[in-house]
Amino acid sequence: MLFIKKKNVEEDVQKIREYTLGGQLEEELKEEAKAEARRKEIASEFTWKDILAMTIAIIEVLLPYFLVMIGGMMVIYFLLQYLAHR
Repeated sequence: MLFIKKKNVEEDVQKIREYTLGGQLEEELKEEAKAEARRKEIASEFTWKDILAMTIAIIEVLLPYFLVMIGGMMVIYFLLQYLAHR
């Protein structure tokens, strides 16, 4: 029951801020929005260094499994070669 008129309370708080601060609040909000947009723009840029870092990370994760797989195939190959020529 207490939160039914929450929207009205938020509107009243906004009106009080506008009354006490005047146009200052709008300017601050616009500046904050511009600053936030700049931060998002900077954070979303990918450079070649980011791509290189991701490639190295993928290699570090997958390379041990590939080496084990290749080693296992070599062991099987040489084992079959040994058994075939015995």
